[in-house]
Amino acid sequence: MEKERSTWKNALHELITEMVAAEKVYGTLIQSDRYPTYQTYFKKRHFEQGDFTKILTDEYHAVTERKLIDPFTTDQPIFKPMERQLLEENLTDAQVNVLVTDKEQTLVLQYQNILAFSGMPKTTNALLQSQAEDINSTLQKLRMDYNTKYKTGPVKTS
Repeated sequence: MEKERSTWKNALHELITEMVAAEKVYGTLIQSDRYPTYQTYFKKRHFEQGDFTKILTDEYHAVTERKLIDPFTTDQPIFKPMERQLLEENLTDAQVNVLVTDKEQTLVLQYQNILAFSGMPKTTNALLQSQAEDINSTLQKLRMDYNTKYKTGPVKTS
């Protein structure tokens, strides 16, 4: 039981680390102004990630009775490679859409992986579920807006 508890806490800590990275990446993308079509999306996600991070950080502190220590370093970060690609390459709107939707889908999957753990407090579970649903909703809107604008079929992610 204690091992399971420690595992979901570590996974939550790792998720918060990814969320901090996402907030920074979206903030950088707002400042770069390279992809004007996506500026509204980048701003929305930047502020949303900041709110989500604060909520989950407070929850982590309440559950563990300790503050987050130095962020984990993940073997495969979600958002840092996206930032590099968007700033260093000259991508089309379609390529940006595929890249962003792929990374956001990976983040939603990380939420779902944590939600699969048992022994998590109901409040923590509810917060994670709500945030995952919000991100997924935003992601679906991004896909639909792109499809409407460019009259394409479903966007294929890698």
